Amino acid sequence: MSETSPAQTTPPVGSAPDARVTTRGSGVDLVRRDVASALLAEPGVLRLEPTLATMVRAWSTAPAPDELVRVTTTGGTVDVAVHLAVQGEEARLVAHRARAVVRRLVADHGHVPGSVEVSVLTVEPAEVQEAVG
Repeated sequence: MSETSPAQTTPPVGSAPDARVTTRGSGVDLVRRDVASALLAEPGVLRLEPTLATMVRAWSTAPAPDELVRVTTTGGTVDVAVHLAVQGEEARLVAHRARAVVRRLVADHGHVPGSVEVSVLTVEPAEVQEAVG
């Protein structure tokens, strides 16, 4: 899987140069921020995880959560990719809920949802609360 910068996309091989458009400076930035916020509020989601390419690009500082949401547009369709760390719950269920949240948010912003890639990179055990008394 190749990683592209959130500010830059490359056209698919054999396509017109404007088949894919950049995602910075448009309404898609709002989608990216809302997706990051909604996923972080989702039960079972511990954090958004960076890929190796994201960490290299942000070498000196930790990327903001919305920088960890990859959004690309092709025609009128919005594709989204996120990588999660989950905690406590079955990872597959958290990923399915996250995918539904992303598709709903893209549609709520007036875009046509395309592919939604939700990868669970880390599963951490649930925190055990100590009994008081």
